[in-house]
Amino acid sequence: MSPRALAPLDALDPNAPPGHLLARLAATYPRTPARIRLKAALLFAGARYHPSLVEAGDWAFPSFLPFHLPPDAPTYRGARQIPIPYLLRLDDDTQVRLRVKDDSPFALRPLPGAAVEPAGLAGAGWGARAGEPRRSEPGGYPFGLYDGDELLCALTFEPRLPWADALTADGTPFKATGLSQHGDMLVLNPAPGCEYFVAPLGHEKRNLSCQFCLYGLPDQRMQSVGQELFKAHIPDAQLARICEACAHPSTHARHLYLVSGSMLDMAQEGERFVHLAAALNARGLHERYYVACGSGAVPKEHLKRMRDLGVRGASFNLEVWGREQFGRVCPGKARFVGYDRWLEALYDAVDVFGEGNVMSAFVAGAELDGEGARPSPEDALAANLEATETLLARGVLPVFSLHWKLTGKTRGLEPLYNLDTFLALNEQMASMRAARGLLTNPDFFCKRCAYMQLEPDYDAAARAAHVCG
Repeated sequence: MSPRALAPLDALDPNAPPGHLLARLAATYPRTPARIRLKAALLFAGARYHPSLVEAGDWAFPSFLPFHLPPDAPTYRGARQIPIPYLLRLDDDTQVRLRVKDDSPFALRPLPGAAVEPAGLAGAGWGARAGEPRRSEPGGYPFGLYDGDELLCALTFEPRLPWADALTADGTPFKATGLSQHGDMLVLNPAPGCEYFVAPLGHEKRNLSCQFCLYGLPDQRMQSVGQELFKAHIPDAQLARICEACAHPSTHARHLYLVSGSMLDMAQEGERFVHLAAALNARGLHERYYVACGSGAVPKEHLKRMRDLGVRGASFNLEVWGREQFGRVCPGKARFVGYDRWLEALYDAVDVFGEGNVMSAFVAGAELDGEGARPSPEDALAANLEATETLLARGVLPVFSLHWKLTGKTRGLEPLYNLDTFLALNEQMASMRAARGLLTNPDFFCKRCAYMQLEPDYDAAARAAHVCG
């Protein structure tokens, strides 16, 4: 499919009048629902700082990056580096990762008369008094998103749920099991160290990690979960802690996504995930959650064993499309697994789990960064539409998150894809999924999980339109 021409990027002009950005997006992308255009705009333009963000840090699920208060803002409890919320939750359950940008056209602030939790009740939760347990869900949407003086929608922030502060029976914090939560999805990473960072080549070790990645850097996290590099085994005591954490009654999640740092040997990595699936199965957690495997391109025999243990889906992440870009951006995956084998594993997964239960994540913009990058956003768009067409034909659903560059001399938070490229890609992908009758599976990946992707938002809107029609 040929991409249509992109609109000029005047989207983030700080001198533009209120409403300009959303009006331009409405005119350029009329097939995209208004709330999805708003989500995309927030991912790029962010929202201006407001003191309520700091106060919400007491009870909201925190960003993994600390926030530095603006120079003209007073300190908060004597500190200038403080936690702020990670995820916005709009009043229709749309999830958006929070960005704070001084030049944003959007503002977040409490709605007039809304009962916003006071800062003095640190951790007490919505509607709770000091000493009472935190409620598991926010009791309303007391904040507003504004464009100038226009109220666009009500919103809240995803809360930090009670399990996050709980301890296992042996006194281990649940967070130390490798468990985290993003809306409706629990992500379990019991072995965070990625072997591509220290790949053995002859008498030396080289960093062959994916170029955009810092997530799997071997560090002190490995000690807390008992991981040893180049060994697939997860200690039995850690498996027991993991199951205890996942069984907590107030996770309020529907999906459990299993990940770990990549191993050089795909058979060993497959054994690690089978071992983990067996522990979850023995605790009955496969009945409570849709369990999905987010491993590397593990052998088909391991996929079958996981399926028999209650795993229902898989996502083996290509990250970028095309053999050359795969080798450049993901050198470890290319050297120790290979592009063709990665594709073969995705197609094997469809054979095992069925259509609608297999995804491959891409990092939109990674192919535009560094030496040998694709020459333009238009070229990247064409390649990613080719990826979509190829993978959908084999029953695999590609999903694209944004590359917010966090490493290197040019690090910053500006996506390398621009706003128009990202919306053009997602609008055309939505049409391609609809034409094939292969929409994202809300049991696997729903709009309450997708905070930097748009695919579940488009497909939820498509399903709603079909029901109404």
